[in-house]
Amino acid sequence: MERCVAAFSSKSNKQNCKVRRSQSHIPNDLSFSILSKLPIKPLKRFGCVHKSWSLLLDNPYFMTMYRYHFVTKDHSYYDNTSLLLHQTFCPSYGCHPFEETFELYSVSGSRFENKVKLDWPNIKIAPAYLGQARYDSGFRLLDSGSVHGTLYLVCAPNRNFILWNPSTKESKLIPPSPFDSGPNWYLFVDHRGFGYDSIRDDYKVICHGKVSKRNYYGEVNKEVDSYLWEIYSVRRNCWRKLDVGVHNKHKSCEREQLYIDGLSHWMCYGETRYYERYMLSFDWSNEIFLTTPIPPVSNINGCFEYFLGMIQLVLLNGSIAFIISYIETGTFHISILGELGVKESWTKIFIVGPFPCLECPIGAGKKGDMLFIKKDGELAWIDLNTQIIEDSGVITERSLCKIAIHKENLLPFGGKSI
Repeated sequence: MERCVAAFSSKSNKQNCKVRRSQSHIPNDLSFSILSKLPIKPLKRFGCVHKSWSLLLDNPYFMTMYRYHFVTKDHSYYDNTSLLLHQTFCPSYGCHPFEETFELYSVSGSRFENKVKLDWPNIKIAPAYLGQARYDSGFRLLDSGSVHGTLYLVCAPNRNFILWNPSTKESKLIPPSPFDSGPNWYLFVDHRGFGYDSIRDDYKVICHGKVSKRNYYGEVNKEVDSYLWEIYSVRRNCWRKLDVGVHNKHKSCEREQLYIDGLSHWMCYGETRYYERYMLSFDWSNEIFLTTPIPPVSNINGCFEYFLGMIQLVLLNGSIAFIISYIETGTFHISILGELGVKESWTKIFIVGPFPCLECPIGAGKKGDMLFIKKDGELAWIDLNTQIIEDSGVITERSLCKIAIHKENLLPFGGKSI
């Protein structure tokens, strides 16, 4: 009798184990559906739960699902936003900056059916040189989007910088820094940024410059004597030096910045090797920097090359991404960032092309579509999921274009409006 009970108990335990194993098994269709909706960082963490999940990014079926959910999901960043088209016109190729004119439009529709030209802020600005008339040909847009509804503009020949809210028409001329060039030194500003400090409810501007001494005759020495970071507070209406330690000396950054969630990001050149790239991020509330290495660029055969094309940052459906443009083939590789400071968290999710008719991307829209300039000068949208090209009907002859996301904000940004 005891042997029968023991045999029955052993058989029952085996059946229970089978039941538990079957209950713990999740069908691929269900697991793929759930995991394909996660951001990159938690998705990679789930790789330690199941061996097959660690290989999901190499699974074509899963990646098709992931790409679809990535570009179609709603993101709060795009709530109450509009698309701005900024154009820089040159009367001739290689024209002087004094000859450039700028126009800004609020646009909507795949072919920009609704295109409204915006009036620039009416601000009195000092001439760059004595005898020069007031420069009223528009402004250059420094960033790829607004910061809490505010745009950062520059009148290029005059080096005047303006904060402007297109919704309220409020504007503010940034005062010159007390650390600007003097009789004994010259400050060359090679980098600027603009952001919002949510803790102090304050808009700020940051600048990086190289300081060189002047000789007895006032001529600037070629050697750089020191480096300087300075920051301006709109609320306090003052400039101050910023001590950032190891980042005090850094290589040049691209002019365009990405701003999201209280941080600004720029693509920069390597500290020791010019062809290396990294992303420099600045936390506006804590006033600290963070760097994220960019993976090395290789050609289609996997070999490193010194120059392959353009590398740029873009904000793609609320995620930081970088695009490598292989100009000769018209192929564009797009990788998104999973975690700041972690080089390995960059994940390539899109390969666009080859499209020999395309020249370069100029920005991303709201729902996973990107705007490109074609080699014939026309702007065209590309749906990243279907890779279908739709011409916009806008020709960019003798002009440079970019698009920016503008988020409406009816609150004042502080300081005295002009």
